[in-house]
Amino acid sequence: MFPPFRRSQRTPLTIFLWPIVLEEQGISFYVRPQPSADRTKAEFKRDAFSYDAENDVYQCPNGKELRVRGLYRSASGVYWEYWADREDCRSCPFREKCLSENDQRGARRLLDTYFRPTVRRHLARQNEPDYLDALRKRQVWCEGTFAAQKWGHNLTRVLRRGLEAAEDHCLLSATALNLKRMIRCMG
Repeated sequence: MFPPFRRSQRTPLTIFLWPIVLEEQGISFYVRPQPSADRTKAEFKRDAFSYDAENDVYQCPNGKELRVRGLYRSASGVYWEYWADREDCRSCPFREKCLSENDQRGARRLLDTYFRPTVRRHLARQNEPDYLDALRKRQVWCEGTFAAQKWGHNLTRVLRRGLEAAEDHCLLSATALNLKRMIRCMG
């Protein structure tokens, strides 16, 4: 399904597949738009690069292309890696603005989420009444529950290591919260 990754992580791949799996099952998911954090120290941020969907390349401010080199998996997700050619960057008049001082790669790299098309399709619905209603419900039911679990069930940090241990901790917390609600309803 996926080409090989550059770097292996212990995080299971299934965690990152949720947008594709939901779409294949015909389930609409509702995602609040997240601001993208560009942590580069260069003056030219991601906004300075334009994306050409037809050729699947980014255009740098100097008009050169950044092409896909493969998939990159980190703890925060799965990303397509777009790289500029080193020769283009070496002779570029914007080199100081595009690369940080301590950049040892010699070429600009951009990461783009693997799920970009799926997420964009769903974010295109963000002004529809159903979408806004789902986000309101999520704010009341989910966010309130998460806050209660963090505050009352010690979910600000997990005491045992590993994803399975964290999942067990969350499931026990959800069970306790549901039992409390059930007792309150029985009253």
